Amino acid sequence: MEASPEITHASRLPLLRGVCMQKVRRMVGTIASYASLSILGRVVQMVTAFLVVRSLAKTEYAWYSLANNLVGALVIFTVTGIGTGLMPLAGEVARDPLKLGAVLASARRFRAALLFFGSLVGLPVFIHLLLRSGCPPLSIALLVGSAIVSLMVSISTQMISTPLSLARRYNIPQWENILSSVLRLLCIVILIFAGFADAVTVMIITVLAPLPTVCGWMLPKAREHAAFGQQADPAATQRLKKHFIVGLPANITHLFEAQVALFIVGWMGGIDKVADLGAICRVALILQIPLAIASGIMLPRMSTEQDMKRLKRMWAGSSLLSVVMGIGIVVCGWLLRQQLLFLLGPGYAALEYELVLYLGFQAFSFFATVTTIPIQAKGWVRHSWLRPFAVFGSQALAACVLDLSTVSGAIGLMWAGSMGNMLLDSFLLFNGWRGRANI
Repeated sequence: MEASPEITHASRLPLLRGVCMQKVRRMVGTIASYASLSILGRVVQMVTAFLVVRSLAKTEYAWYSLANNLVGALVIFTVTGIGTGLMPLAGEVARDPLKLGAVLASARRFRAALLFFGSLVGLPVFIHLLLRSGCPPLSIALLVGSAIVSLMVSISTQMISTPLSLARRYNIPQWENILSSVLRLLCIVILIFAGFADAVTVMIITVLAPLPTVCGWMLPKAREHAAFGQQADPAATQRLKKHFIVGLPANITHLFEAQVALFIVGWMGGIDKVADLGAICRVALILQIPLAIASGIMLPRMSTEQDMKRLKRMWAGSSLLSVVMGIGIVVCGWLLRQQLLFLLGPGYAALEYELVLYLGFQAFSFFATVTTIPIQAKGWVRHSWLRPFAVFGSQALAACVLDLSTVSGAIGLMWAGSMGNMLLDSFLLFNGWRGRANI
């Protein structure tokens, strides 16, 4: 006797619920695992940051902040220079180790170009500020060398971690980050107790700490998913070249944007203001935890997702979650502002307003970064040459009403640049969803 359609449909409902619950549990487990490791890594980094702030004199910490700011700017430059082209191409061949290896080989060709353009744009401002603040020439040379090495390590780390992220082995890059952070912390503690801690030695340790874990631990695991050593693919090389050329104005804008606030406050307000702004930036490391979770999980998933409806659902969910998390972090920062400033030391106790203003800026930047993940995942960068006009135009208008000799004025300038970025990214997203932003 044949079962009725109603009975057949009813019998399938428990099975569908079970499948949905299994997917939810798997997703929650992935996020929980990723979040716990991200929190552990950021906690180690925050302990190191507070230790460095409290241990260095203000002038030494200002020099270290300038060097650290340059490293951060160059890292942004490499992410937008290689990441926006590499991830979409790698996502298309994620299941073919040979083709993936060829794409990675194509990306390696751009390391020299990124080093050249990044150094050409970023180093003059950095060197000028150090000279103006009285930093010795030998220290400047060592800090510059550290920044360049850091850029090379960052590019290599991006390429090595790409096949692991696409294979959803998220924990391996996270453990590499934790191990290198712990190694860095131990080395800095030894320097401090030995009495050798200064801007140069701490910067050198910061740059060299990832080398053993990236080359000795993460690279062998990445070889399981990508055939490193392949010849570059001409088609992939051509597409990467287009991404690099089209994105160059945006890359240079990101590089200047990351340096301009620190440069202006150092020029107009003095070296002490550089130390104040640098110290506040260390507190905001807490916001890197949700950003690492969102970008680390969502970026590779979006790059391999071909269904636009599912991509939009992923984008909407992550954007909404970023708003909730950003608001929560700003509220917690306001309630714990005195405790956070206590960790920095007595020299920074009067920066309550600046701290909350910077946390608000970081929360907005976090929301902007999460909502624009599809741009990097899918390579929607056709009109990114407009970025300098959006960012520097916004900052020029803001400069007319800000006191740029103060830390709060410098943070206001960062706010303006982030709003300009968000304006252009909204345009790129709009065109991307319409299928008009690919190169």
